[in-house]
Amino acid sequence: MAVDETQNIRDDAPIRAPSMEEIAPLLESQLSKPHYETFPESCPEEVWKPSRGFWWIETALWANVFLSGFDGTITASTYTAISSDFSAANNAAWLTTSYLITSTAFQPLYGRFSDMFGRRICFFVSTLTFMAGCFGCSVAQTMLTLNIMRALTGFGGGGLITMATVINSDMIPFKQRGMYQAMQNILVGFGAVLGASLGGMIAESIGWRWCFLLQVPVSMLALVVGYLVLENPAHTIIQLDPARQFRSALRYLDLSGAGFLVVGLVSQLAGLSFGGNEYPWMSAPVIGTLVASTVFLAVFIGIESETKAIPMIPLRMLNSWQPIAVQLTNVFSGMSSYAYMFMIPLYFQAVRGDSPSAAGLRLIIPSLATPVGGVIAGSMMHRGYRLCWNVRIGTGLMLLGNLLALLMGTTGSRWKEYVYLVPANLGLGLTNPSVLFSFVSLFEHREQAVATSTVYLIRSMGTIYGVTISAAIVQNVLMARLPATLGEQATEELIERLRQSVFTLRDLPPDIEIAVRALYYDAIRMAFSASSAFALLAFGFSWAHKTGSLARR
Repeated sequence: MAVDETQNIRDDAPIRAPSMEEIAPLLESQLSKPHYETFPESCPEEVWKPSRGFWWIETALWANVFLSGFDGTITASTYTAISSDFSAANNAAWLTTSYLITSTAFQPLYGRFSDMFGRRICFFVSTLTFMAGCFGCSVAQTMLTLNIMRALTGFGGGGLITMATVINSDMIPFKQRGMYQAMQNILVGFGAVLGASLGGMIAESIGWRWCFLLQVPVSMLALVVGYLVLENPAHTIIQLDPARQFRSALRYLDLSGAGFLVVGLVSQLAGLSFGGNEYPWMSAPVIGTLVASTVFLAVFIGIESETKAIPMIPLRMLNSWQPIAVQLTNVFSGMSSYAYMFMIPLYFQAVRGDSPSAAGLRLIIPSLATPVGGVIAGSMMHRGYRLCWNVRIGTGLMLLGNLLALLMGTTGSRWKEYVYLVPANLGLGLTNPSVLFSFVSLFEHREQAVATSTVYLIRSMGTIYGVTISAAIVQNVLMARLPATLGEQATEELIERLRQSVFTLRDLPPDIEIAVRALYYDAIRMAFSASSAFALLAFGFSWAHKTGSLARR
């Protein structure tokens, strides 16, 4: 056990403000513990039992976990209807990208800020901003306003699963966490299934705005229960003036590094979204944002490597091959899963001519495979199977599923689509929790909050890369080949309408409609080829790390 550095301070001793060099290493090495009951380090994990109030805390956390899965797929299953309603289908990617940009940029802050300011505060910030963003989306009158509200939702959404995992790491011994993680995976998957299946039906029946408004009561439930059962931990182990505790704690955090990280990520991801869609890839806005991103992220790395403050992401976590290999698997699996997920609804609607509700219903059975994979992963971890094999099997299934997606045609048996879509979702359910614990298991308990947020940061970066790259592929193929496909009917107005709304396909003459749907098919297959390449890289890197089982932790 670490020694309390403040125990030798006399009550009557004069208080001297500690220097950054004195306090930063101390804070980083001995982070605060929550006031809610945690498992004692001396307690045998085999006899650990949930403490009083444990299940109420889980209720609040799992409500947020459910919303994280629900929000992701309900947007994926309705983005074509939403963007077409605003006549902005060529900006549809921003519905997902704006959320992912802010959730990715602010996600790493939750881990460190929860160490300093408490789990309760960060739980409330994430839940409240997510709820406010969902309500804002439900009343948005323009595509710009909607995207801004999605960005606000992402600010809160970045902390939903992160804070659930961090708080559970305080309460549950590492070796016992597999089955609780499996339950979390079930709720994410259940939310994803409901979002995918209900999104299109809600959009067609009572309107897409209810897809966001219905999330507000669940957020309110999490907020109220969390208010009643979550207590705030002591912010730091240093006895600071309570009146100045927040400001004093901020002094010891690497806020400048956090700022450069956020700006760098936003610049990079905005540039990727602009390229080939809003502006040509070689245009000044795209090149400018990407160059600025490189500069900001380079400055961030420089600051993090030299700072005497408490770093947001300790670079020492990535100073050996094992954690690097895990994170490479993490980022490429994220790229593959979201590139794949983003294309499936578009395939059903643009190629097969399904309505949004029909497309959503077709996603139910494949989506069920994700929580099943999560349960299998949790069970395997609980039984002591090596984490690296979980990851290898999971990424192998993702690769198989992406390759099978390439076999789906413009016509054919519908049952094949159900079968072909299962492996990738099953593999995703196996991969995500196994990668998380593979990385977290490499570090001490006091570093698990930061390690957890780092995993989610890298994964989210991968998901954004996957979405933007797949969307860019489709849009660039359409821009390059639509004039020739339309022939004499090609006009700038019609080309723009086809890029803005898939519903425009129904207004075309039958022969032209078939040709344009075939063009969409070619574009989507190219996107599936990219997602398959990402899955192959994830599978390859999974063989490079040798993480053991939770039982050996």
